[in-house]
Amino acid sequence: MQKIKLSQQNLKFFFSPVGPFHSWHTESYWPYDFVDRNSKTLFVTIGDSWTWGSGVVNGFIDMSSGVQTQEKRKRHLYGNIISESKNYDWLNLGSYNIGNYWIADKVYELRRLLPTLDYDKIIVHCLFTGVGRWFDTWQDSLDNHKKFFESDVGTDTQDYENFLIDLNRKQIAKIQLLFSTVDKVELYIGSNAVELCGADKLPKKQVIDKPWYHLLTDTRLNDIFVDTECLKYLPNIENYLISKDQKFAFQKWMMEKIEQAETQLKMLGGMRCVAEDKCHTNAEGHEIYAQYILGKVL
Repeated sequence: MQKIKLSQQNLKFFFSPVGPFHSWHTESYWPYDFVDRNSKTLFVTIGDSWTWGSGVVNGFIDMSSGVQTQEKRKRHLYGNIISESKNYDWLNLGSYNIGNYWIADKVYELRRLLPTLDYDKIIVHCLFTGVGRWFDTWQDSLDNHKKFFESDVGTDTQDYENFLIDLNRKQIAKIQLLFSTVDKVELYIGSNAVELCGADKLPKKQVIDKPWYHLLTDTRLNDIFVDTECLKYLPNIENYLISKDQKFAFQKWMMEKIEQAETQLKMLGGMRCVAEDKCHTNAEGHEIYAQYILGKVL
């Protein structure tokens, strides 16, 4: 099989773009980064806006920002700091406004490419975000959510909490399965600004113990897995409910999620190293997270 050498220029041939179905953009774009250090190890970071680098440069930044701004963003990212320290090649598959379904999809695209890549080792770092983003959209259209609520399930608020956690569990299981037949891949899964859930069947060595936000604040979210972005999609759960008891329990649970998302947003605004937008960490926060991964994981 002919080997492929990745470059910044050819990423669009191997990884699908982000576009109107993922964000506010009306056109498709490829927000991915690649740095070639002529290494036999590839370090891959996959995640949302925290991984892409929202907040590391002062002022608003997206894919329409200039080359110099993009280079400054890329230079300060935790993925670049880690890979530069280890002299690894680095592939950054991050984008803003996406969710954990998208992260699993990017793992699929990477897995499809693996046989053609000439690396001795590939380290994959998936950074999960709030659970429920893009729920009941084209991104989970193959999942039979209706079946879960066909019985008496859903008459207690804990049923919805279990359902939420299971959404993450399924994506983690999908990622595990994709890498299960590849020996040269090291997988690590963590979370950024929420607690990680659904990782109970993941080997402990593959779980990053501390969510990123733990390094930036003394506040702990405990069992909070959602953020304000999730609130756009979680109300769609009601589309699958049948009985009045289910709908009553769901509405009560939904009020709890709204309160939790507000708590999470308040935590973000009070973080050390918080960016100007009060929703992300700045460059210093990326340095702190990079040093944690270098010291505790890699």
